[in-house]
Amino acid sequence: MLAFQGRLLNRAAEICGGWDALYQHLGVTEHSVRLWIDAKARLPERIFLKAADIVLEDDIARASQDRRNQPRVPSIRENTANAAPSGRQA
Repeated sequence: MLAFQGRLLNRAAEICGGWDALYQHLGVTEHSVRLWIDAKARLPERIFLKAADIVLEDDIARASQDRRNQPRVPSIRENTANAAPSGRQA
């Protein structure tokens, strides 16, 4: 979780237009975000959910503009059906 929270915050900052905008949107200080990105402190649930909302809302907006008829990633069912026996790659 600690490694993931840094990636989440980086993506949220990109979407918000920079770190200052993210600090304001989340209502936190630069110092707190630095601790979370460096995995020196656990991201509070309230902040995690706000950051996740930023990323998910952006993904949903992008998906609504996607003109492809097929999903970008094959389904789990397709991956399982194409897997070689004994967990080896086909």
